[in-house]
Amino acid sequence: MVVYSFYIFDRHAECIYKKRWAPRPNSSSKAPQANNNTGAPDGQKKRVLSAEDDAKLVFGTIFSLRNMVKKLGGPDDK
Repeated sequence: MVVYSFYIFDRHAECIYKKRWAPRPNSSSKAPQANNNTGAPDGQKKRVLSAEDDAKLVFGTIFSLRNMVKKLGGPDDK
């Protein structure tokens, strides 16, 4: 398993530490790109997420998974 990014959050959902080992691909590269099947019109660029947006998405995913596990686990897993 390869880890590309590592985040630590406090109890207030603030990212207190982040480390990235692999650089993100640059959206302004001039290499030819294949036609993507995302449904976006041609000529429309994909938006690159900022580090803050990336951290928010990671926290939201972990928070949702934690709540789902609590609901599936029942009263014994508190």
